[in-house]
Formats: sequence, structure tokens, C-alpha cells
Amino acid sequence: MKATAGSLRAILFGDNPKAFAHVAELDGRVVGIAVWFFNFSTWTGRHGIYLEDLFVDPEARGRGVARLLFGALAAEARANDCARIDWAVLDWNELGKGLYRRLGARHNADWEPWRLDGAALDALTRGSD
Repeated sequence: MKATAGSLRAILFGDNPKAFAHVAELDGRVVGIAVWFFNFSTWTGRHGIYLEDLFVDPEARGRGVARLLFGALAAEARANDCARIDWAVLDWNELGKGLYRRLGARHNADWEPWRLDGAALDALTRGSD
């Protein structure tokens, strides 16, 4: 992990936040987080929300924490006239997939996740191929 408390503080709570977070608490203890940012779709002509991270403490799972966090995201989406909420899930995370199906989400089989990072990103920045 390369994120630090300082870098997260700047991104989430600085003068010009680039990402946002919701937290869930039980008995005064943080047991879940949803970190997200706005994206944009030329297809819909509207913003959307991209859920980057959703985590619920294993001891709090099964208590509706993830559903509440998704509810908060849905409220953000509606308040900001967003067309949708998108996220990725690891292919082995059957527990997560089950939750998402119960929420009414669907697997978007038409799109494959792709990533450009590390040395390839550096090379592209320099104009190399």
C-alpha cells in the first residue's frame, strides 16, 4: 500500500477533494468505509459515481453495513443527478457478488477492466511505446 494518512487526508479532506468517503459506525467504532469519486459518461451525458473501495470489518458483516453504505451512495447519486454507480469486484469474491445481486446490481459482462500503471504509464508519459 502506497497511500499514507497524509495523502488520504489531502485527497479526501483538502481544499479541493478529489475523492469522498462514507463511514459506517457501530457502537462508536468505524466498521465500514465506501471511498468513491465522480466519473462521467458521454453515453448518458451525466456524471456517475465510481466506488473505488468498499470494506466492512469481518466482525460486522451480515449486519447490513454494506447495504447502508450503498444506500448512502445511492442518495449521493440521486442528489447529484448521477446516472449510475459503477465498481469492480474481484472474480473470487462470491460473498460480495451475492450482496450486489441482492441489491439489484448486475454484472456488466460487456466491459472488461483494463489498467495502465507503473513502467507502462511512465513510458507513455515520455512518449515511448
